[in-house]
Amino acid sequence: MRRIITFIFLIFTTLNLFSQELKYRGVEYYFDIVKKSEFEELKKVGILNDSLKITEKFKEKGKESFNKIGRDKYFDIKTKVLQSIFKYYLFQQFIEYENDVYILYFSMAGFDDTEWQILKWKKEEWNKNDKIDKKLVENCKFKFEDNETSKECNFTPIAFNYDEGPKNLNDVKIFIKNNFLVMERGNLYHTLYDLKNNKLIINNESPWTSCKGKDKEEMNKWIKENLHNKIEEIINK
Repeated sequence: MRRIITFIFLIFTTLNLFSQELKYRGVEYYFDIVKKSEFEELKKVGILNDSLKITEKFKEKGKESFNKIGRDKYFDIKTKVLQSIFKYYLFQQFIEYENDVYILYFSMAGFDDTEWQILKWKKEEWNKNDKIDKKLVENCKFKFEDNETSKECNFTPIAFNYDEGPKNLNDVKIFIKNNFLVMERGNLYHTLYDLKNNKLIINNESPWTSCKGKDKEEMNKWIKENLHNKIEEIINK
């Protein structure tokens, strides 16, 4: 219960004014938006008052913690906020190569799974929006598999991966070296794409599942041996 109260306090103390410029955004940028949205909803429904105290209806008697009604309301709000924000892939970074632009997107599934998607556009066709509907991306993937074309599917999916256990959330980025596009997360290379031949060479959608590890240390050891080292060798030839 104390963790919930501490989390609410952090919501208040970490509110930011978010820039609308289309420049690099770490995952913390979107976590802050989630916190801000939760905070606003908690006040709107009367769970918190203007002094950021839990109101009597939702508070355990004699304690600064949620009662059962308050807990249920809080988790309902959290679910709705996450579903609203993460029905999109959200912009993190873009990088240009010849006539194309590659965009790295971030999203979440459920309460905890974090996921990344790289899409490619022709420079003149990219609308520079900071989000794209996940359903659109998935529907277009099916169309591409069936060799169908449509005006709304004017991009190419390059790579997708996610973390469902331990997370590599720090310094998530894409970069180009020797005509290869690399996705890096947590100082480990996860994805390698051949830009000259338009071919995905190395990628694992769920390293946690593949490594069958017990903790983050084991997962990252597997990533280093099976993804990072192989990518590093190729891009440094």
